Formats: sequence, structure tokens, C-alpha cells
Amino acid sequence: MNTKTKLLYVGFRALSTCCVCAAFLMITSCGDNVVNPDSPEPDGEDMIPVTVSRVEDGIYMESHVDTPDTTGGRTLVDEWVPVKEPPAGRAIPAAVPYEGPSAVRMTLREEPQATTRASTLGNGIYFRLIVFRNEGGNYVFQSAADFTTNGASAPTLKQGKLLTRAGTVRVIGYSFNSTAAMGAIPSSYAYNSTSVTIPNMGNDFMVYDSKDIEGVSEINHNLSLVSFTQKLCKLTVKLSLSQFGSNTFTNCTGVYVSQGGNASAWTIGPSTNNVSANTGNTSTFSIANNSTATVRLVPFSGSRAITVHIGTLKLSNYFNANNRNITSSQNVQLLPGKSYTITLKFELGIQLAASNINLTQNGCTTNDKNDLAKLRWATGNLKSMGNANYVWAPSQTETGYYYAFNKLYDGSTGDPCSKLNTAYYGTGWRTPTKNELEKLVRCTDKVYTNGGIWFMNKSLGLFLKAGGMRQESGAGTGGAGYTDHGCYVTSTLGSSGSNCYVMEFTTTSVVVSNTGAWWSLLTNGYFVRCVKGTKQ
Repeated sequence: MNTKTKLLYVGFRALSTCCVCAAFLMITSCGDNVVNPDSPEPDGEDMIPVTVSRVEDGIYMESHVDTPDTTGGRTLVDEWVPVKEPPAGRAIPAAVPYEGPSAVRMTLREEPQATTRASTLGNGIYFRLIVFRNEGGNYVFQSAADFTTNGASAPTLKQGKLLTRAGTVRVIGYSFNSTAAMGAIPSSYAYNSTSVTIPNMGNDFMVYDSKDIEGVSEINHNLSLVSFTQKLCKLTVKLSLSQFGSNTFTNCTGVYVSQGGNASAWTIGPSTNNVSANTGNTSTFSIANNSTATVRLVPFSGSRAITVHIGTLKLSNYFNANNRNITSSQNVQLLPGKSYTITLKFELGIQLAASNINLTQNGCTTNDKNDLAKLRWATGNLKSMGNANYVWAPSQTETGYYYAFNKLYDGSTGDPCSKLNTAYYGTGWRTPTKNELEKLVRCTDKVYTNGGIWFMNKSLGLFLKAGGMRQESGAGTGGAGYTDHGCYVTSTLGSSGSNCYVMEFTTTSVVVSNTGAWWSLLTNGYFVRCVKGTKQ
């Protein structure tokens, strides 16, 4: 073998002498089949075929070695998280008030790993191989070609030729795990450049790296295995409704996930440690009614919170949840090649797990927390007139209207919570009992803030607004005295028969009592926060 420039032809079968000659003639006479027509001509030197025996699959979860707890799947996030407005730069329009739940249950689960894996990619999967040559420590582009998989057999050349001069070479490959053709090899692939940029095609992205192949100068060289690994993770976003009158959602658009992101372009080449990408939020997508959507992410290195942004969403054809961010409090790390499902469980009202009830400074017991965890509370105070199809205030920071004990707004007898519009809220809502509000009283820190007090949890729990009461004036929309007090009625009649149990709080205290000389009278107008669950 002389010292003249040599060419490497990356093929997929050892070629016979006649085939080698034919291929040589094509290369020297047909420049359009060579990505870089400015590359050195072979000058009659021997070509070096490189065969590929097998192409390994890159299916999610199947090409990774995991710990035993991972192989069966695991839950990474399971918590109640607040539904918040996006940053000021994407502020919610004033004309579009938020009417959805103040918190949702976010669950992020890593899907279980398959116990078996195929040894090869399926038939007809396109992939592209690119040859780089090491020149003085720098890797420079030589040529590229596309192939399709052929099961356990050698792949099929579809376009281009892989050519290089002899020496130390490195073969880089990428695929979108698709049977769709990858398009023309870009003219931007420049001979002797150190990397190539490829477009993001919105599908699975996986890569192959042969590492350095030294001393390529033999008549044959075999790539015994081209093994692809995933560079993206797969995330399925699921919306779940419960406790709504209609268990449906509509018009879910403008959704994106912010933890990793998609890539507008990839840069691939040995000198850049194989793959890098420009990342940001995922591109926006929609979720069909009562369905799911799956996106691909470029995982970040390290742990961070994960955010699902919702552009538009209507819950149960009534509650608007537009332009909101739902962000985990926990930091998690998503990994390439893994498959995840994130579920956002929208529940009408507020219900905390016992483990999330952390305001215990006022004597909150384990039994209190377990009992409160069985109850679901309205997200706002009752706010309707008349005697039917009631609604509650869309925010915990609104005061709502006033109601007398066991009276509807029009003065007729009945539990006003039972009049909530069943088409929106479902059935089973009622005014809380004395025992239930007493448990709330114990599960608080009695800190008066922003005109009210938090119960159970300062961000996910129940916030009851102060607003006084209407003394001996019954129902009404205003006109209350002592507006720095909070007065919430129970469904429990008092001992005298002319009063009832009421929860009252001030800036320094909170108590449930029926002994007040005037503030527990049946004829007073009180706030009502409805509850759902078996009476306690």
C-alpha cells in the first residue's frame, strides 16, 4: 500500500473485485453521488469497504441498564401544586379571569422498563452515517450516506457514499426512528468541517458513535454493530378530571412543557462530544378532549422543577383555566431514552393528603389530619342569590355573600350548599359541621395574613377570608360589621336553640363556639364554605 491518499467506502457487504471496480468507476465519474465533490480523488488506489453486520434498536427504555427499582417503573413526583399565573411577560389578560382549581395533583411517573429487548431495529428504519477523519487531533467531515434497516440482515444503502482518506476515522450516525426518508443530504455539509448541523424533525432522535477507528488502510473493515442510543426522553401529558359535574375538558391548546425542551437544530460531530442542541421549551401542542398528548424533550443535565403551561382549557365546559403554569415543587432529572407520564389531576375543590397538612402549631393531631384528608372543600365562599343553581366565588381571596343558618339566600329553609349547580359541581356538597370546623381550627398556625387565615397548608390548603357578619340581618351581599373578623357558619344547631355553632377568627385567635351573646344568632348573615364527604 503506497502513501497516496486512500478512500474509505463504507458499505454493508464485502464487495467482490468486480463490484469494487464498478463502485470505483462510479465515484470517479459521477460527482453527484459524492457529498463533497471537492474531496481528493482516489487516483486509482484501493478502496476500503467497511461492512455493517447489525443495527441495534433504540426503542425507549430498552437500551439502558437500570437499577432494580427503576425497571419496574417509579413515581418521581406526587404532590399537590398550585395553579399560578405565568411570569409577568406572559401575564394573563385582565379580561380573562381564572375560574379553575387553585391546586392540582401532579404525578410524574417513569414508565417501567421492558424486560426483553429486540436485538435489531425493525425493517425500513432510515438512518444516516457520517464519516469524520482525525487530522492532527481535529475531526473533519468527509462524507455521508443514508441507509435503511433490514431486520437482522445488513442494511440497505439508499443514497450517498461514505468516503474518506485512510488513517484514523470516526463514524457518527443519527436516526429519527422512522420509516420516512430523511431527505436530501444537506449541501451545507462541508468537506473538512468539524461538525454538521441537522434540522429537528420532531421525532425520536438517536445517535451512533463508532469512536476512533485507527489505522484504516486495510482492504476490509467491519463495523460489527451500529448501536443507536436515544438522545430524547418521551413525555406523555395527561389531564384527569374528577368531582366535576361533567368529567370532560375541552379546548386544551397552547400547552408546552418547560424542563427540557425541543431543539430547532442539532449539531453532531466528534469534536463536540457527539451531540449538542439548542434547547428551550417544547413546541406548543394540543390535547384532544379526554385524551393525552406525547412530546419529546431534550433532557437537561441535572435536576430541576418541571412546568406544564396551559394556554387554554375549559373544565367541565364551565371552568376557565386559561394561561396558567403548573410547576412541581420537587426537582427531578429526566434522562434520555426514558419514557415518562405526567398526570395533572384537576379536582373540583381542595382536598389534601394527610401528609400535606403541616399547620399543626394549634394542636393538630394525627387523627385530625386523617379526618380532614377525607374531606373536599370548595375553592371559594358561596356566592349566589335566589334559591337554585348556586355558585361559589372563583377565588379564595373573595368574600362571597352572607347566609343565615340553614337558610337559602331568599330566606327559605335549606342547606345553601345543597343548591350548588349540579351541572358544574356535581352533588353531595353541604355546609360543614361543628366537628369539621373544630379540626380546621386545630390545624392552623393562627397567623392572620392578607385579610384571612390559612388552614391545613399555607399554599395548598384552605384560605378563609375575613369579612365580618351581618348582625341579625340574614342574607346579603355586603353591609357586614367587624370586617377584620372571619365568621363562618356550621350546620350544627347551638345549645340554646336560638343560636348555632360558628367559627370566628380574629387577627390573633380562632375558635368554634355557640355561646356568643350576638355573633352566633341564627338570624345573622355568615360566610359559607361548602364541603363534600361523609359527615364527621
